[in-house]
Amino acid sequence: MNKQKGLSMVSWLIAISFFGTMAIAALNIIPSYLNYLSARSVLGALENDSVIKGKSAEAIKNIIKVRFEANNLRNINVSKSVFFKNKGVSDRAGYTVVLSYEDRGRIIGNLFFVTVFEYKVEITP
Repeated sequence: MNKQKGLSMVSWLIAISFFGTMAIAALNIIPSYLNYLSARSVLGALENDSVIKGKSAEAIKNIIKVRFEANNLRNINVSKSVFFKNKGVSDRAGYTVVLSYEDRGRIIGNLFFVTVFEYKVEITP
C-alpha cells in the first residue's frame, strides 16, 4: 500500500491562502501599533523633560502636539486623545497625562479592524 506523505495540492492551496490572509492582515495592522509605540515614547519622554517644568496643561498639550507632528503622528488628534488629570489640589502637584484613542483601518474588502490604545504617564511640572 502506498501511504501519502505530505500535503495534497488542495491542502497546500488552503494553507497558502490562510497564511496569505494572515500576512495581509498583519501588514495592515502593524502600522497602527507602530504609531502607538511612537506616541507612547513621546509621552514617556515627558516624565524627565525639563522643558515642561512650570508649564500649564494647555502648554504641555501644545508641546505634545508639536512632538507628534515631528514624529509624523498626524492621525492622532491631540485635542481629542490627550487628557490631563490633576494629581493634587493645585497644578503644582503635577498631572497624569492619559493618551486614549482608537485606530480603525481596512484589512481586505469590507473587513475592518479596530485597535484601542491607552497609556498613562505621571508628570510633575
